[in-house]
Amino acid sequence: MTTTGSAKQITEGARVEPAYDPVQLRTRPKSLRAAAPAESTAVTIPNRYEGSNVVRRGGWYYYFGSATNCCNGPLTGYGVFAGRSRSPLGPFVDREGNSLLAGRVGGTPVISMNGNRWVGTGHNSVFRDRDGQWWTAYHAVDKNDPYFKGEPGFTKRPALLDPVTWVDGWPSVRAGRWASDERMPAPAAQPEERSRYRAQAVPPHRLGRLLFSDGFAGNSLGSAWSWQRPPEDPTSYGVENGRFRFDVQAADLYVDDVPEPSVLLRRAPRRDFGVQTKLSLDVPAEGCCFNFAQGGLVLYGSDDSFVKLTHTSIYETRQTEWAKEVPTGLTRYGNTVVGPPGDDTWLRIVKETRGQGSFFTAYTSQDGRRWVRGGTWEHNQLGRDLQIGLVSMGADNPMDVTSRFDTSGSGR
Repeated sequence: MTTTGSAKQITEGARVEPAYDPVQLRTRPKSLRAAAPAESTAVTIPNRYEGSNVVRRGGWYYYFGSATNCCNGPLTGYGVFAGRSRSPLGPFVDREGNSLLAGRVGGTPVISMNGNRWVGTGHNSVFRDRDGQWWTAYHAVDKNDPYFKGEPGFTKRPALLDPVTWVDGWPSVRAGRWASDERMPAPAAQPEERSRYRAQAVPPHRLGRLLFSDGFAGNSLGSAWSWQRPPEDPTSYGVENGRFRFDVQAADLYVDDVPEPSVLLRRAPRRDFGVQTKLSLDVPAEGCCFNFAQGGLVLYGSDDSFVKLTHTSIYETRQTEWAKEVPTGLTRYGNTVVGPPGDDTWLRIVKETRGQGSFFTAYTSQDGRRWVRGGTWEHNQLGRDLQIGLVSMGADNPMDVTSRFDTSGSGR
């Protein structure tokens, strides 16, 4: 490689503790921030990305960054996201045009968990082999063997290597199949050697006939719905103008937090199914702080066993959190993220059975047409009486924030 012009620093490591603790998933006691030197150029918003890697392909510079918790044992949700720019200094945007500097932070998934043994697929570098095929080296966690022997809680993160496929100008590991769990062709390492990898796109989920839909007509909830802990204030929710209004509560389902929130529930189909809702969460698009205020979908076995997909406010960011909680274990809660939210955010969870396991895949959309596929959690502790729920919760303090839902579901 050769250099052109003078060097320019574009990022700087934090000199103080960040205000958000990614291991405990909670706010630190004080909000501290390092002052950036005047000559530096931010390329992403804080409180989202780390492990950055930038490469050039064609006329574009591609930013790769990792998000969420790197080291959470079998519930590690770490993943890699991409943006691109004509300049190495940005601005970088994702496939849908969302800026990585926006409060509703952009980022197109490059790799996330796919339901096999590998989770926490992040902190990557990308390169080309002798034949021009792109590859990524990254860390991952074997959910069946997550900790170092004799060191419970110390997460093992072996290095993996997989090919990168470029789809319409955007990188995706194994054309969306993500982490491999079988023998793969090696990179072409010698002169004149040809790559033997051939991409096979991941099959899309295809939803079938509509099993139920609720347009929230009239002025009261239908008989299919019931409350887990009804809200104490009956004015904090209601059916209005074809939407269900649900004020954000100062309560959370997170592990053993108290108080626990109200959850609006209805019975889930016994078969495989997809469920989706259109959500409006009225936090500002930019700025701090509505920490952990969130609204969205939950597939609910109990207060200690669920998966949830929510539009969540975290410091100056707005993200779609895709999380899993289990009732017991050294670690009980893990999360990843999907696509950025919008004024309205469409959330979809697909449940499918593979052998003896139950697998849940998240999708998000800002317009109800173009969908971003997220990671797949395996969760086999939800029980037979699975329920579909709506939540509006997580605020540090009571505040004037409300979730509004249009909801429908389908099965296949």
